[in-house]
Amino acid sequence: SSGINAEYGGKAIVVSLRPDWLLISHKEFDGGITNKLVGYKDEMDGLMENMVLLRMYGNNTDLLIDRKKELSNHINLAKMGFATPVYMTVNNGYFYGYVDGDILTTDSVRDPKIAPIIATTIARMHCKTETQHSDPVYYPKLNEWLRNVPDYFSAEKFPALLKVVKSKSVLSKELQQINKKLLSADLEVGFCHNDLLLGNVIYNIHKNSISFIDYEYGDPNYLAYDIGNHFAEYAGVDNVDFNLYPDEGYQRWWLRFYLEEKHKCKGLGAVTDEDVEKLFREVNFFSCCAHFLWGCWAIVQAINSEIDFDFAGYAAMKLEEYFKSKDKFFDFI
Repeated sequence: SSGINAEYGGKAIVVSLRPDWLLISHKEFDGGITNKLVGYKDEMDGLMENMVLLRMYGNNTDLLIDRKKELSNHINLAKMGFATPVYMTVNNGYFYGYVDGDILTTDSVRDPKIAPIIATTIARMHCKTETQHSDPVYYPKLNEWLRNVPDYFSAEKFPALLKVVKSKSVLSKELQQINKKLLSADLEVGFCHNDLLLGNVIYNIHKNSISFIDYEYGDPNYLAYDIGNHFAEYAGVDNVDFNLYPDEGYQRWWLRFYLEEKHKCKGLGAVTDEDVEKLFREVNFFSCCAHFLWGCWAIVQAINSEIDFDFAGYAAMKLEEYFKSKDKFFDFI
């Protein structure tokens, strides 16, 4: 069969994973725009932290995501304590442990008590995660996605996008411009999550800790991209407000926490103002690149996804913001 039925097939597997559970209930979670997520728990115990999750892949998402890599990312990160354990794989997904806590909101992400923990946790992930190779994924991944984008956009499917981008050739040209910058700059590369939107960052108030979920885009990349993308996501997903992008003073404050943790982890000296300045410039350049990447991603999703989300509108919004932020930040590196 092409897929597992959450109620019967999924439950049967959870019975084998958790033989001592007496009364298993399941619920579907909202919020994912590329996968379905089902949680199973024992009603007799009721503790959320013991929940088992089944992640089921969305339609045609293998055009965008390397599922084998996602799984190996999750397993490797679990070994290092950055992710929950993987229990079992099935043909259209896998079972893994639940991360207890609350996903971030546009308010909590900038909470002065929480934001430094996010910064230091990203720094530890960047510093400690080993990778098989060190080629940044940004340009090759976008090139691959653009191959799945039509040459021209139909007015019926992409009315808003046409006001921003007339055809695929415009996107290809922009990508070449971005790549030229990347090739000429001195940028640090390492393992990146590559999708640190608010819904993928979990805060546990009891442990005062941050965890990341959803590693399907995890790959070596420019480290500053991970932060630039995270700052770009301060705008939220449902009611996007790009005015929530953090200002310069806040960014420099945040980046110092990140750099101090990274220097500590790598045994480097004190963080200087020059270190903060260099990272600040890179991060803002990459926030611009992140808008471009997710704009192209959303075009591919609009054509292939069965999930109920306005991908075409999202593509237009992200690409419009790319052109706006390009005017401000493109010459930062």
